[in-house]
Amino acid sequence: MNDYRGLLIKKQRKELDISLEALSHGVCSPSYLSKIENNILVANDDIYNLCIQKLGISTMDTIKEEKIKQMLDLFFKYYMSSDSKVFKIINELLEYKDEVVSSYLFVQYQLFLLYASEMNSQINISLAEVEAYYSYMDDSQREYLNLFRLSSGNIELSDDEEWIFIRRLKAKANLYMYQKNTFAAYDLYKTCLNYAIELGNKKLIAEILCSLGWLCLDIDLNQAEKYYTSAAQYDSQYKMLAFFNLGATMIQHKDCMEKGNQYLKKGLKSCTDDFFAVKYKEVLFVYEILKENVGDAKRLIKELDDSKYIDVFSMMLNEDYQLNVDYQNRLKELKNDSSLFKFLFIKNCEYLHKYKEICVANDFI
Repeated sequence: MNDYRGLLIKKQRKELDISLEALSHGVCSPSYLSKIENNILVANDDIYNLCIQKLGISTMDTIKEEKIKQMLDLFFKYYMSSDSKVFKIINELLEYKDEVVSSYLFVQYQLFLLYASEMNSQINISLAEVEAYYSYMDDSQREYLNLFRLSSGNIELSDDEEWIFIRRLKAKANLYMYQKNTFAAYDLYKTCLNYAIELGNKKLIAEILCSLGWLCLDIDLNQAEKYYTSAAQYDSQYKMLAFFNLGATMIQHKDCMEKGNQYLKKGLKSCTDDFFAVKYKEVLFVYEILKENVGDAKRLIKELDDSKYIDVFSMMLNEDYQLNVDYQNRLKELKNDSSLFKFLFIKNCEYLHKYKEICVANDFI
């Protein structure tokens, strides 16, 4: 169940001090309305519309709503691909903060605020606030929330002024990262780390060490490994994130594929999150394909029914899958989803170029 309108009706009914019986009269039974409000069931649009009309709730204009939806989609696209256009979208979306309350986009907008808070210290929203809407989220929204929970930019808000100060510094460091100002980001993350060490909070130290590891992944893999393993030692909760990022990156390099595989296996063994366990198995599957261990890959794919990339992985089990046009097209679509798919896309392009050279040399084409 994931219809925000039930919560909207419940909040407005309580604000106006209207009973369930009064609001449901002529619409449905009080017990049925209670189930709608508590997200136990999703009703048809007529019931929602009648309740909203009786409560005098002003809903957003559909044209404006569609415009905001497109901007939200762009925000997450730019965010995931580290595109600097994300800053313009943030500023535009913030203009609709008050209006979106009465829109079906409300939950998606809260996710936007959560992610944007990592780049804009003026946005004040906590993970707990957004988690309160979990039951109203669809699968895609829950995935975004889970990704944020496990991301490097997830310092929890606190009333402690020193924590808030560090969070603001870290938001600025994240901003530098998205502006590709790597050295400025690194210096600021190190400053955050020094403050966290002064506070003596191991969880906070681990959080910032993960950020430093994330920053170093594509620059100095050995240094990234040091930061991530240190984070796991300070707080075991971060082992799941640290070992995944290390493993997923290392299997892309011939000289450390085996070490990456070991990190993935260790991380999966201690993984307590179902969503993240699937992410681990996805990367382990790719590793087995790269090593041409088809038997192990076939075993792993049986555990990937919940993966949204199951179609791609299924194609990778076929002989000469890299020549498959559908596979090539899917990689084009997914190359900005993660560094792993970007790697597979580049690898496929290299393969096709080499294949063409061989065919030309042998007069096949």
